[in-house]
Amino acid sequence: MTILTVALLTTVCNQAIADGIEFNHGNWEEVKATANKEHKIIFIDFYTTWCAPCKFMAQTIFPLKDVGDFYNKNFVCIQVDAEKGEGIELKRKYGISAYPTMIFTNEKEEVIHRAIGSSTGSEFIAQGKVALTASPDEFAELKAKYLKNELNKDELYKYFIRVKALGKDKEINEVFDKYFAIAANVSMEMFNEITDNVNSPDSKAFVYLEQHREGFYNVAGKEKVDKYIRNTYIEDVEYNRYKSNEEYLAAMDKLKTKVNLTEKEALNIDANYYCATKDKDHYMVAASKLATNYYYLNKDDFQLSNLIGGASRFALSNDEWLTVKSWAEHALSIKDNALNNASLALVYKNLKNKEQALAYINKSLEDCRRDNETYASRIEMFKKEIENAVY
Repeated sequence: MTILTVALLTTVCNQAIADGIEFNHGNWEEVKATANKEHKIIFIDFYTTWCAPCKFMAQTIFPLKDVGDFYNKNFVCIQVDAEKGEGIELKRKYGISAYPTMIFTNEKEEVIHRAIGSSTGSEFIAQGKVALTASPDEFAELKAKYLKNELNKDELYKYFIRVKALGKDKEINEVFDKYFAIAANVSMEMFNEITDNVNSPDSKAFVYLEQHREGFYNVAGKEKVDKYIRNTYIEDVEYNRYKSNEEYLAAMDKLKTKVNLTEKEALNIDANYYCATKDKDHYMVAASKLATNYYYLNKDDFQLSNLIGGASRFALSNDEWLTVKSWAEHALSIKDNALNNASLALVYKNLKNKEQALAYINKSLEDCRRDNETYASRIEMFKKEIENAVY
């Protein structure tokens, strides 16, 4: 599968909205040159085509006007597919292991701040503000005092934020645990600090929150507290890296003792895991159940598109492409737009039906013009790929 083909099925194609973040489409050297010329920090969004939180950020957060205003003014912004082209080397360079990961680098390509996972618009802007105020000299001073156990509570929290930017999980947890040991209390402020910084059920802060659940209900509300606890357990399994399917299945069994998972949630976790581990057979089973049992009934063309994007990562048999074809047809019946027509073009290309593939890619181009989309050039390139296909 070519980069263009996969990119056609991702939200990268959908997010170029005038009010949102204006991403630089140059290569890494060109991006660095632009940043140096404009004296700006580089903001890098590391994503993958199969990552649901990445799609959420691209579809929901990056297009926001206040987000665009802030990031366009202060940063040179770039999106990097961590599994394609330059993204593979940049992923190694910056130690990316979870998605989405947002990296802020200075003119020396040094990481000055890092954020992992999806967030609200206000939280995302707050991350940018941290990056703008980061100082290498201040970090060195804080580290020296930390090693001597001389940091007060406020300094310890500031040091934690900076260590978090380096993305070293062991140090992050160690520093936050030290901060939490002297700052622990049942308050809305502490609830926000825990929910912003703790994503492991093994954290002392998470255990404290569970043990004081009733108190946190009073300050933050039962629904918000329970949602955080539930999501932390689920995401701990969903974003972990497992040595074997047996280890993953054991983690799922343990999760079900902590959280009352719906079948849809369990299938979604399975689909993401098997897609990431390139287990085609198990992915197709989970994805097919999600499509027929939920997304068809809910008329959810966006999630059907996600399934198609995941399936396109595999070398599928003709019968499997026919299954994906049914997903694409349902998505198009729900919403006639450029992405859904392009999805069917992709399917027909892989079914070696050039005539139908061209018909749908031409319809996709018509939809781009109708909806004033900005990614028509990508679809034009995919059209040439279809035209040049030899079966």
